[in-house]
Amino acid sequence: MNLIDLIEPEVSPTMTIRQRFEAFHEANPQVYRELVHMTYQLKQHGRTRIGIKTLFETLRWRYWVETTSIDDFHLNNNFSAHYARLIMEQNEWAKGMFQLRKVRS
Repeated sequence: MNLIDLIEPEVSPTMTIRQRFEAFHEANPQVYRELVHMTYQLKQHGRTRIGIKTLFETLRWRYWVETTSIDDFHLNNNFSAHYARLIMEQNEWAKGMFQLRKVRS
């Protein structure tokens, strides 16, 4: 995992959160891979429900511990619901692990 090299894609003010998520996800596939890995680890330890925001904060913590950067780790909280949905859509074993609400954009 190399979260140090996050790429901030070009976005415009007219883009929806979904469109900004898709651009970020395409530019930073390592974030999705790490979230899937963490979800799978929790599943293997018997967890059937987890909070995606817990995983986001864990990624931020790892970034701060594993680097000497003083910059904020730019993982937009608005993307959490999209990552939860994507993980459950693409990984049968993860179905139902995240509680979902209606997405506004």
